Amino acid sequence: MKRAVLFAARGIRIEETTIPKPSQGEALVRIQAVGLCGSDLHLYKDGVIGGVPIDASAGAVPGHECVGIVEDVGPGTDRTLVGQRVSIEPAIACGRCRYCLEGKPNVCPSSHFLGLPPRSGALAERIVHPVSLCEPLPDEIDDDEGVLLEPLAIAVHSLDRVGVTAGASVAVLGAGTIGLTHTLLLARSGVRPLIVTDPLQYRLDFARDLGATHVLNPRSDDVVEITRQLTGGLGADLVFECAGEPETFEQMVDLASPAGRVGVVGIPGEDRLSFRHSTARRKGLDVLMIRRSNRTFHRALEWTLRDALPLSRLATHRFPLEQTVAAFETASAYRDGAVKVVVRCND
Repeated sequence: MKRAVLFAARGIRIEETTIPKPSQGEALVRIQAVGLCGSDLHLYKDGVIGGVPIDASAGAVPGHECVGIVEDVGPGTDRTLVGQRVSIEPAIACGRCRYCLEGKPNVCPSSHFLGLPPRSGALAERIVHPVSLCEPLPDEIDDDEGVLLEPLAIAVHSLDRVGVTAGASVAVLGAGTIGLTHTLLLARSGVRPLIVTDPLQYRLDFARDLGATHVLNPRSDDVVEITRQLTGGLGADLVFECAGEPETFEQMVDLASPAGRVGVVGIPGEDRLSFRHSTARRKGLDVLMIRRSNRTFHRALEWTLRDALPLSRLATHRFPLEQTVAAFETASAYRDGAVKVVVRCND
């Protein structure tokens, strides 16, 4: 089989390797589609993500937002999933530690994550993955939508953690995939105004189409002042930082209202988070770190089906596995209106 291996920053090669064999409790999944996430782009551009570097000798297979078909399962494993199309939960928690038992597997200290070194990811024709983390997809959900359920599940968890209530004023900083999945859900949660910011106009157009009441471009708009005007001079009750940029980390506390809540979802290229302490302290802000999703896949799927969320609109580009480099370059350079770039591993 073929897989895409990253050996250094911007150094991807398509390699041949043997098809893996599933052990007990594992499934062999024929990967159909993989979405390129912001964390994949960090690994591609920088050779490191969150302080975890690529092992140049072994390389790393990126990718964790994926859909596939279960071809086989390991010995002694229930074969019910064989032949089914599934979306994959990429976080593999231990299931035994205090945090897993408390219902917080997303912060399990012993977890492994698909596509985060040393765990090989989904940019391959086949992978093995725990059966318990392979979620069957109904026919109404196509492959693109299945790929986007993973970032949507992150948004569901993010809204849970920050505590969204109807009538709250909200600002979303960044209109990439994560910012847009937040926008989709917030637009259906009774918040107003719903302000979305991004320096790329085509992404602001997406945000407006998906339900944002106001879109602001920080290159031309005074985002802080306009947000205050839209919120009676107070600032936004809730702010979701979805860009992972130094400017938006500073801006998130400036935009927030006194006693506001800020959810930090974006991951910075450099492993640092910086904002003005006096501003956050005087406002008495709650600054909440959002880590992955937390058992929210099924709610993301239910929300998609119930409200007919237009997830597939976010999948703007598709490439075969052999063109993985072009896929990464398109995504990292925001070429041709890219939002979610999808790699088709088996067509």
